[in-house]
Amino acid sequence: MSDILYYYLTLSDSYENMSGLEAAMSDGPYRNLKLDSKSKRFAEAVQNDAVDEPTRCALASDAIVNSILRENSDLIKSLLNHGSDGQLDFDPQASIHAVCDAHAKSQFGDHLLREISMRLKDGEQPQAAIGNSLAAALETHFGEFQTRIQEVCIDAFNKGEMYRDQLEAYVSGSNHTLKNLDQDRILNAIRNGNKSEFKDDTKMKTNVDDGPET
Repeated sequence: MSDILYYYLTLSDSYENMSGLEAAMSDGPYRNLKLDSKSKRFAEAVQNDAVDEPTRCALASDAIVNSILRENSDLIKSLLNHGSDGQLDFDPQASIHAVCDAHAKSQFGDHLLREISMRLKDGEQPQAAIGNSLAAALETHFGEFQTRIQEVCIDAFNKGEMYRDQLEAYVSGSNHTLKNLDQDRILNAIRNGNKSEFKDDTKMKTNVDDGPET
């Protein structure tokens, strides 16, 4: 068990003694989490024994790909096409910064630009720097994705909206699932702008309602 999880569970012991807590809890606490619908599907699937591990991996991958492409698809496409006109680029730092500045800012975009700048300073060619930086930014996003859902689940537990065993099942299950993702396939989906890469893989035995995309 992680230190942060142990801290919150210890801090929240008093919730177990509150009268009427179980009656107040939703039958589906994961449905009420402050997450986009695809992340919510993954969170619920992790603690559902009826959902097998390949489906859990597909749900996580689908959520990750869509969370990145939702805000960054145009930026990624522009960066991957950078230099395709064959013209010499005498200042790749400036031109790549200009590409990023032409698109809406995002946390993933900030990570990506930081990685590209570092690699260009180290002497990598622009396209190699962009490709390697995309993989590095994705690795960072994996950790942020895991932390984000864990924090939301902890918040739901502290508010009495989730049982302790549900929180622990999510943390242990998600740690296992996220270690088994096909990172190369996820990266290729992002490079190709393919939001539907894992769509068919997620259509398996889960009763989670996808709901409207948020």
